[in-house]
Amino acid sequence: MLPKLSFAKRVALAAFIVLLIVSGFYLLIEATYFFLLVFAGILLAVLFCGLTDWVVGHLGLKRWLSLLLVTLLVFGLLIGAFMLVAPTVYEQAGEMRETIPQAFSSLQEWLSQYNWGRRLVEQLPEDYNRMMPEQKELLQRVTGAFSSTLSLLADFFIVVITALFFASNPTLYTHGFVKLFPEHRRTRILEVLHKCYYTLKMWLLGMLSAMAIIGVSTALAYTIIGLPLALALGLIAFFLAFIPNIGPWLAGIPAVLVGLTVGPDMALLVIIVYGGIQMVESYVITPIIFQKTVDLPPALLLFFQVLLGILQGGLGLLMAAPILAVLIVVINELYVKDVLESKKEEEGVTVQEGGSAEVES
Repeated sequence: MLPKLSFAKRVALAAFIVLLIVSGFYLLIEATYFFLLVFAGILLAVLFCGLTDWVVGHLGLKRWLSLLLVTLLVFGLLIGAFMLVAPTVYEQAGEMRETIPQAFSSLQEWLSQYNWGRRLVEQLPEDYNRMMPEQKELLQRVTGAFSSTLSLLADFFIVVITALFFASNPTLYTHGFVKLFPEHRRTRILEVLHKCYYTLKMWLLGMLSAMAIIGVSTALAYTIIGLPLALALGLIAFFLAFIPNIGPWLAGIPAVLVGLTVGPDMALLVIIVYGGIQMVESYVITPIIFQKTVDLPPALLLFFQVLLGILQGGLGLLMAAPILAVLIVVINELYVKDVLESKKEEEGVTVQEGGSAEVES
């Protein structure tokens, strides 16, 4: 009876573990958006902590006062920049709503010059008014947009409040998390958490630097070549630069469409100028910045962006790069170093001991 009972217990334990793993994956997939929001709060907390630690180290203020000053400074700069740029961007965005249809018309005329282009144009609606929704559908879209805006604002406040809680007392949360592991592993887990924090901080520093360079250089280049809406397009390039690989392509589309309203020559010039900026950014600026911060494998990052983009859309794309940076640190530290390399060291010690025993005999 005992062997059968022991076997039954092992089967029950194995089934429980499998069920637990499946439940964990199911929860991860179903609540991916929630976990992404939490990670966004952690990412913002890393920014607050890095600035707060700098203020504490250089000014000697208490942590809560330093965090308050950093929070006021960050949001003050954002609000000030918004108030400074918003009128111009709003005016240019209004012009963009008028120029985009003109750009499509210019593109349609250019395509009509070619046989393959004419076949493509035939598939497009001749009357753009047909593309406008009816009154009932328009009301539904407005209602949906209002609900989406409220949802985005709620998510934004959740991220900010989470970041402030984490940044106010990070030790409370890190040590609380470490207590979930066996006592002999806690020091190592805490060390890995510190490396993850440093990685995220360096990634943020590099990304914000690259975003600023791309946004300013794009706006200046568009102004020099005489492209309309240069400031608004530069702002679009700045924000979309936060999404590696995919963001720059998305930022170039409205610029080319605006260039088509001026003429095909301007659109071609925009492609050349913007392509040149992206080449300099990809092969000069980004390697210099991320060589001293965090360098992510481009192909792996693209696959991870596609995966999270499929699962959670825009938020998944935004969080893909920092999540991948953390995963690389965790896998490298806890699996490569602690499992694979430690086994090699143990095998080397065993071989040495065996060899010394043979020599003694």
